[in-house]
Amino acid sequence: MSWMELLDRLAGVAGLEPWYYDIKGVKHETTVESKVLVLSALGFDVSSIAAVRSSFARLEEQPWRRPLSPFIVTPAKSPAIDLFLPAESAHRPHHWRVKLEHAGSASGDFRPDALPLLGARDVDGWRIEHRRLPIESQSPGYHRVTISGESAADATLALVPDTSYLPPPLAAGRRLWGLAAHLYTLRSDADWGIGDFGDLARLCASTGKARGSAISLNPFHALFPDRPEDASPYSPSSRLFVNPLYIDIGGAPSARESAEIDELSRLVSSLRAGDLVDYTGVSRVKHAALEALFTRFKARPEPPEFSTFVMDEGEPLEHFALFCALAEQNGLPWQSWPPGLRRPEDAMRSLDARTKDRTAYHRYVQFLADQQLCKAADEASAAGMDVGLIRDLAIGINPDGADAWMNQEAYVSGLRCGAPPDDFQPKGQEWGVLPLDPVRLRRNLAPFAQLVRANMRHAGGLRIDHVIGLQRQFLVPLGAEAKSGCYVRFPFDDLLGVLALESTRNRCLVVGEDLGTVPEGFRQRIHDMNIPGCAVFYFERASDGRFKPPSDYRRKAMATVSTHDLTPFAGFWEKRDVAQRLALGIYTESEAKHAEAERDVDRARLLEALTETGIAVPMQDDGSVDTQDLCRAVHAFLASSASQLFLAKPDDLLGEREPLNVPGTTFEVPNWRRKLSANVDDPVLLEALDELGRICATYGRKPL
Repeated sequence: MSWMELLDRLAGVAGLEPWYYDIKGVKHETTVESKVLVLSALGFDVSSIAAVRSSFARLEEQPWRRPLSPFIVTPAKSPAIDLFLPAESAHRPHHWRVKLEHAGSASGDFRPDALPLLGARDVDGWRIEHRRLPIESQSPGYHRVTISGESAADATLALVPDTSYLPPPLAAGRRLWGLAAHLYTLRSDADWGIGDFGDLARLCASTGKARGSAISLNPFHALFPDRPEDASPYSPSSRLFVNPLYIDIGGAPSARESAEIDELSRLVSSLRAGDLVDYTGVSRVKHAALEALFTRFKARPEPPEFSTFVMDEGEPLEHFALFCALAEQNGLPWQSWPPGLRRPEDAMRSLDARTKDRTAYHRYVQFLADQQLCKAADEASAAGMDVGLIRDLAIGINPDGADAWMNQEAYVSGLRCGAPPDDFQPKGQEWGVLPLDPVRLRRNLAPFAQLVRANMRHAGGLRIDHVIGLQRQFLVPLGAEAKSGCYVRFPFDDLLGVLALESTRNRCLVVGEDLGTVPEGFRQRIHDMNIPGCAVFYFERASDGRFKPPSDYRRKAMATVSTHDLTPFAGFWEKRDVAQRLALGIYTESEAKHAEAERDVDRARLLEALTETGIAVPMQDDGSVDTQDLCRAVHAFLASSASQLFLAKPDDLLGEREPLNVPGTTFEVPNWRRKLSANVDDPVLLEALDELGRICATYGRKPL
């Protein structure tokens, strides 16, 4: 067998897809160069025929070298365990035992030769047989299974439900509405230059009063205190912990007793007044305030809720806080730290008093953030919101960050998440974030479970950014162009099972951002799992390019006008995004002219769709339409749709025209910095919310 044939076989077993079809149905083959680069990054030696053969054998034989996979996912209703046992012991008695997560156990005896034989192969001179053992059905949860006999092994046994959790109103078929907001954009008379959890609590109260059911938000993931201008919430240091800039300083315990806090609060007027978040300025004053709060915290008896938080968060919190302390002392990236600090287990052995104190500080900051996020969630519940806060989970992590340091085996340092070339980004995209290792995930899904659980905390819903990544991700080799990447398969069914288990345990709705190139059958699969997808008005089209009528929207979907990567409605209608892309060099002159012509067609189609739906748009004396009148009509259009969840953006309610983020840019435009033009308590916003509530009630969404 040639090197090329062996390479293709290895690529297939490792999960590399040999081709993909783009959104237009054009087939794209995965190149040999891409296979070599991606396989190498995944840890496989492909430098010669012998090396590829050895890599292939190692990967293919891996499941057969242990009686049980370390992490087993199986349906709770009909659980079964795959066993890999020596053929010579198949006639001998064995015993299985499941120690249940909370209390109790189940057990039984079996002989392997009485079980279905699914396959066999020789490994290191032993004939190993693959058999399947059905066991007694138990409640969903994370249990511990042990096999004893001629061979012995134990493993985590995840018994998972058939579907994810749906809040009762959605399960009953009701249609709800809410907001899709970015926390940093919120403004108030009390903010310190950036939206915070106190502002969020006030927005929850206003939204609930207008009969809204949910507020979907950007990721709260922890970023980099020493790199405040690296503001993308989708390139986090840690997805397990929270960005402390969202702490409401004035709402913190003892803040009103602190002269230091009072003095600092006098310095934030210019930060509050700016139309863009000054992350450097905000970070400076907020961290100074948090230091003052920590000093007061240490001087008092430790509250029991703090001890509970530290105990519940356990080792991940200890390692995260330590990373933050070490980053302060040694800078970034962590890969350049002294060798004894490059792994958490090594760094924990030699902590001086200063490092211990800084670690304690970062534990305290996370406690404070968690308390305030909990308070905002409680406000949503008190306001009668059926879903409450919908948090957001980014697809990857920054390679310089805490998660990459804390769990180095779980991530692939030589690959970056991205997207293939398309009309939206002709050169493709490389997002600069690390993916979880798809090969290691087949054997151990604990890192994924931990990640989902952390982001369902204090949430009624969790939006999974680029949910297609549960099935496959477009991975780009480090340093290569985006077009050099390829799609790599992930253990889709097992990931869905763990997601459903965490969703059920946390009573948390899961929403999947399923935009872009979607594999065949994917949307039906998540639909069957009770995971609503995303229906973006701009993209919901019939085959002839016309806007879909509201009745054709997917029922299990979250309908919105746009996303954080697209222009608000006013900017769309006025073609500001086209002009911006031309100015940034994303479009050439000819591409911009073509985009403008297409937008003119879309404007006509939009008015036609509204007319056909029976939604009137007031006309001006000159025959034109007011942009905000038109936006309200589009909201009515989406409120009348079949989708069970409709989310409007405060940006559209206030007539904002500039996008929050332009993909493919970093500092060329003020990404992740634009604030709303009105405070959360401004009558303009409150009246727009009330009007939105009336529109939604008119179309059967939680009537007043």
